[in-house]
Amino acid sequence: MELWFYLAVGAMFLMGLGNFTFKLAAKRGYNGAVFSLYGALTTFPIIYIAVLLFSSTAQFSWVAFMAGVISGSLGAVNNVSKVLALRYIDTTIYFPLFKLLSPLFAIVAGYTLFAERFTTIEWIGLALGLFVPLLLINSAEKVRQTDLFKGLLLVLFTAVMAAAGATLVKYAVTLWPNIWWILAAQAVGVLAGSLLAVAYKSPQTIMRVFLLSDDQMMIFWAFVRSAFMSIAVLLVSYAYVLGGTLAAVHTITSMYILIPIVLAIIFYNEHWNAQKAAAIILSVVSLAFLG
Repeated sequence: MELWFYLAVGAMFLMGLGNFTFKLAAKRGYNGAVFSLYGALTTFPIIYIAVLLFSSTAQFSWVAFMAGVISGSLGAVNNVSKVLALRYIDTTIYFPLFKLLSPLFAIVAGYTLFAERFTTIEWIGLALGLFVPLLLINSAEKVRQTDLFKGLLLVLFTAVMAAAGATLVKYAVTLWPNIWWILAAQAVGVLAGSLLAVAYKSPQTIMRVFLLSDDQMMIFWAFVRSAFMSIAVLLVSYAYVLGGTLAAVHTITSMYILIPIVLAIIFYNEHWNAQKAAAIILSVVSLAFLG
């Protein structure tokens, strides 16, 4: 295996742990926009100190930087939307569907924008993946879930946003393979996007957030999530620099779905049966073919 593969696998584990905190945020009733903003605020100074220590502005590319900023902004929108989605549906519904659809969108983007091509194995993965929704969605789930329809709409929305964000990162490092400044650009985007989301929903909370005067545990978990995701972004960017394709890297990191699902079953006693186990296994198999 090449180094980019191991970097993608490392990012996968960090993304899994980071995404479990969205379930925690949903269960504790945290405001999704405020949760995202706290994560951005607490990690932003650390990221920029690291950038100044480990990188330079040689051959600086504003186009690549802005691509990173937009990617980060989309990530902020996704943070808010994920917390909302997990209030409507279980992780065992949300994550398998999200991490099936998102790689499919990424493969289409890789094909059209970066001349990446499908193989026979990838087509098999696409076909297998079509059966996942049939295993997960049935009449019983309409009763069990808080609002299945809204949850499914948010699955689709967040999958599109995630694929678009990954595509922008791939584009940025193709133009300017400076992973530290791409990370910094994304940090700017997450901060700006989270700030706008909070200002839109509740302008009066802005000052309170900047004073870090909310629930200290919320601030802690927001920092943990943001730290895990920032390191994951760094690893993913480096994987692209080392030759990993958009489709391969994005689908490998998609394997993280198992981590929040298992943790949600352990800590929140979410509904679990053989049908959902089969759906998760099938989604992982399909992603393995796609990767």
